[in-house]
Amino acid sequence: MSTYRKILVAVDLSEEAEQVLQTAADIAEANQAELFVLHVADNPVSPYSQFPEFSAPVSAAEIKESIFAQLARTVENVGLSRELITIDLGRSIDAIVERSDEHQCDLIVIGSHGRHGIQLLLGSTANGVLHHANCDVLAVRVRETIEQ
Repeated sequence: MSTYRKILVAVDLSEEAEQVLQTAADIAEANQAELFVLHVADNPVSPYSQFPEFSAPVSAAEIKESIFAQLARTVENVGLSRELITIDLGRSIDAIVERSDEHQCDLIVIGSHGRHGIQLLLGSTANGVLHHANCDVLAVRVRETIEQ
């Protein structure tokens, strides 16, 4: 088994993100590895469109601030520090691979619902990361949280 030194965990804001974070935290602890938590959001609509009277309702900073507040609770629920969180705007696959390369990670941990049509096994983001990453990728099969 490989020993990992730097691990990037890419999470969304779903209730299942905690499962992915916990798996990454366990692997990081077992390997005494450094852990990075990344969330990638879509770019907000640009206020510089063909309609000058249109402006984006919120700024990129406001989007990141809102996401950070949500994600910080999830990260802390797993016992991790909110200081590990990075939020990027853009295309998920590209941002995950770029951050992984930037930190020289040797493992990316990402969740997979495994229920997206042609991408049945992994899901489109996990599949894209798997095919573009320069390191190992662990797809964690998330189980949907059932409300009681």
